[in-house]
Amino acid sequence: MNVSAPATVGSHLFRRLREAGVDVTFGVPGDFVLPLYAAQERFGMRTVVCTHEPGAAFAADAYARLRGLGAALATYGAGALNMVNAVAMAYAEHTPLLVVSGAPDTGCRGPDVYLHHRVKSFESQVRIFREVTVAAEVIASAEDAAAKIDAVVAAVKARRRPGYLEVPRDLVGAPLPRSIAQSVSTSAEAAADPGALQEAVDEVAARLAAAKRPALYAGIGVRRYGLTQAAVRLAEAWGLPVATSVMGKASFPESHPQFVGVYMGALGDPGARAVLEDSDCVLALGVIQSDVNTGFWTANLDEDRRIDFGEQSVRVRHHRFDGLPINAIVEALAARSPVRTRTFAAPKPELPPAPAGNAPLTTQQIIGGLRRLDQSAYHFVADVGDAWFVGLELRADIFLAPGYYATMGYAVPGALGAALADGSRRPFVLVGDGAFQMTGVELATLVDAKLSPIVLLLNNASYMMLEALDEPHSYYHRRPWDYLAIAKAVGVPGERAATGAAFAGALSRAVASKGPYFIEAIIDSSDRSPVMTRLREHLKAGRTPAALAAK
Repeated sequence: MNVSAPATVGSHLFRRLREAGVDVTFGVPGDFVLPLYAAQERFGMRTVVCTHEPGAAFAADAYARLRGLGAALATYGAGALNMVNAVAMAYAEHTPLLVVSGAPDTGCRGPDVYLHHRVKSFESQVRIFREVTVAAEVIASAEDAAAKIDAVVAAVKARRRPGYLEVPRDLVGAPLPRSIAQSVSTSAEAAADPGALQEAVDEVAARLAAAKRPALYAGIGVRRYGLTQAAVRLAEAWGLPVATSVMGKASFPESHPQFVGVYMGALGDPGARAVLEDSDCVLALGVIQSDVNTGFWTANLDEDRRIDFGEQSVRVRHHRFDGLPINAIVEALAARSPVRTRTFAAPKPELPPAPAGNAPLTTQQIIGGLRRLDQSAYHFVADVGDAWFVGLELRADIFLAPGYYATMGYAVPGALGAALADGSRRPFVLVGDGAFQMTGVELATLVDAKLSPIVLLLNNASYMMLEALDEPHSYYHRRPWDYLAIAKAVGVPGERAATGAAFAGALSRAVASKGPYFIEAIIDSSDRSPVMTRLREHLKAGRTPAALAAK
């Protein structure tokens, strides 16, 4: 990049992204976004071209979960609209993802100009994105470009949700007026009122000190607001057992001796359930009380026993402190010394049986094999379905999944984003056959990026989770593809495992491999993970999600 050259709309955008920690973007080139790709190249920022826009957005989402901001580039209409579902997921799951769409030239946007990729009007696309973002802007001129870019990036960072920028292709290279070329940075963290903060910390600390069985319940807000280390200090100082929500899995390091498991009401880890439901003071940090997080409303954590830390508020029984950012209150509480010291060490969890023998492979054997891996070596990235439920059984420090929004197709492109966000761990993909059929060809992008994922495909030839929620139907069955041949066709070696012994050997060879490796695990369509089994039992007992929500 020529640092002496005048700032342009494009260079300002990529400078702001780099300042926010972004060093790579994801996307698919198209005619209206080509000037942005050229500007990015001139700026010296890397781009990764994916096979399809949903994969690019999923990759940017995973990158954002680990880096604090991710960016996806798309062309107008056919490209950007392909990303809407992934952006909706990012909004639901509090991911700071920025979508940058190229757009038609400013002189071609009249109501009677029927340009390709246009939908109803030239404003249709931004209106759609306003429904799934916290900030969406169209750059109309070089004069307003810097302010709009800064405002959108600041909103995405501050609120940990997606944003959208639309840049007409004739403005990408337009120079910014020198008076605004160096506009303010995109830092926009809200400040806490010192008096309110002190009062809230005093009240929470008093409740903690008086409790006989206090516990910490870590949600998605811990990871999104960079509070993992503060949560560790808080748990250690006060001797608190720690469970996470489903969305918050791995927001607290699961290798920590005080970690007890993932709480999902009656459907999740029994140990985590016992700890939280027996607690007389539960610190709920950034937990969203959604249907999935609460095990379809089977959770038993009444408000009188919970202290809820939201994004901008704290609720202590009937007292509510508004305007307190979660990072400020958690950091302040973590720095507070307890009145009396407690200690807690979770009992060591029992390992499922190791995979062995020539009998058909089971989900429990798969869990047993995965639990024996060095969990600290991997980013675990899971798709929805039993692949996700298998992942919930692991004790991982990094675990990414669309656990709340529950869209399919996340894991393979998510591994791409995770690996590029943090190269210190190897991506480990857990994906079902149905989800792989949607985005599995992004394996080729991982190969092109010279990454080394381990991909474990659970092949039960069905949409098993849907069948568990319902009853068997022919439309849940999936015709098995030759998944191993597909992996090999894009440059990923691997093997197929249908027995415990075969899976143990395949897993060992995958771990020892230096490059990408693919394992197709053949399991019977009637074989289910522990969480899936508990979910099915509740539904068969008449406890449907709708009935539980109505209680």
